[in-house]
Amino acid sequence: MADVGPGFRPPVERNIRTTDLEIYNIRTDAWGLITIAIMLILVSGAVPLPPILAGAGEKRETLAKKPYARAAIAADIFHHITTGIGAFQHYAKETHYNASMGVGVWGCAGLALLGVATLVAPPALTGLGAEGQASKNKKAA
Repeated sequence: MADVGPGFRPPVERNIRTTDLEIYNIRTDAWGLITIAIMLILVSGAVPLPPILAGAGEKRETLAKKPYARAAIAADIFHHITTGIGAFQHYAKETHYNASMGVGVWGCAGLALLGVATLVAPPALTGLGAEGQASKNKKAA
C-alpha cells in the first residue's frame, strides 16, 4: 500500500493508512479536473462575448478560425490516457482484476485510440475542416 504522507488525512485519523483505492480516486479526480479546466478554457474562447461586452477585442471572423474541435479531441485523449493509467494500476492487482476495471482500462485505451484516429484521419472522413473546426454544410436545404 502506498502512503501519501501525514497531510492526507485529518489529524484524528492520522494512524489510518491510505488505501490504494483512495489514492486512485484522488488521482483520477485530479486528472479529470485538469481535463475539465482545459475544456472550459477551450469553450471560453469558442463562444465569443456579445459585442457590448467584448469591446475592442478579437473579431468574430478570427474566433471562427481557431481549432476548437481538434483541441477538444486532444483534451479528451489526454483524459482517457490519464484515467486509463489509473485504472490499469488497479486492474494489474489480483484483488482488483474484475470486469469493471477491465472496462476502465480497455475502454479508455479504445477511446484514446479512436481520438488519435480522428485527429490523423482525412478531413473529408472526419468532418473536421483544415482549421480544426467541424465543417459546415454550405448547401442550402
